[in-house]
Amino acid sequence: MRIDNCFRCVAIAIPVVNAGYRTPQDEYSNAIGKPNLIPDLKHFATQGRQVNICFDQDNKPETVQRVRTAISRMGRLLVNEGCSLRVIDLPLGAEKGVDDFIVAHGQPTFDALYNTAVALELWEIKLFTLLTYPSSIALNQRFLGQLLVPEGEKLIILKAPKGTGKTEWLATEVAKAHDQGQRVLIITHRIQLGEALCNRFGVNYVTEVRTNETGTLLGYGVCVDSLHQESQARFNPNDWANDVIIIDECDQVFWHLLNSGTEVQKRRVSVLKNLK
Repeated sequence: MRIDNCFRCVAIAIPVVNAGYRTPQDEYSNAIGKPNLIPDLKHFATQGRQVNICFDQDNKPETVQRVRTAISRMGRLLVNEGCSLRVIDLPLGAEKGVDDFIVAHGQPTFDALYNTAVALELWEIKLFTLLTYPSSIALNQRFLGQLLVPEGEKLIILKAPKGTGKTEWLATEVAKAHDQGQRVLIITHRIQLGEALCNRFGVNYVTEVRTNETGTLLGYGVCVDSLHQESQARFNPNDWANDVIIIDECDQVFWHLLNSGTEVQKRRVSVLKNLK
């Protein structure tokens, strides 16, 4: 009699997402060491073993962040043991866990997710392109068009691919602001980009303020490096109460502000305070 070994994988359930590892703490719950895998998981963390993490999905921002942190921490610990780590993301839906998902959609559907799982490093990179909060308005069309922003919103984050009409839409919003007597401050991480946007929006760049008859009447554009009192802009955040602020390519602006070795390095603290 022949018995084929058809064992493919084992499913291990943990009660909560961060139960797969422990961080040593003192009597006051302060961390006094680095996280380490619990013995039950460490037993399976052998050299070359492929491990797939598939935690429950949730749409609450704070829960999503907690789950992502747990995946990264536990994943890193498994990788350090020599495992090959992949992450399976369940799509948002009525089913929170993998068991409910398989019951609702069938094994082939889950197999498709399993086959498209990505390595931990790629999964972490992908997180940088995702929004932290769920979008209020989602469009499935080539161009943004006349996107209507809900009244009363103070902070608007617009995420769309290149060539979908973001600048065109912003030009419309700038015109609306001017019609309502509001100035517009345009912040960029590159001078040339700022000048191009100002030209498109009909607003002076900071270097043109003193020589153009409109001055700062309609607002102006400025590089984030110059958001301090000693700059050419003589920037004071209190001057912009109830006006409109546009931060173009915001991810690059924030990276530049926090990491760049240009002029902003000398004034980073004051610029951060003013931006806040």
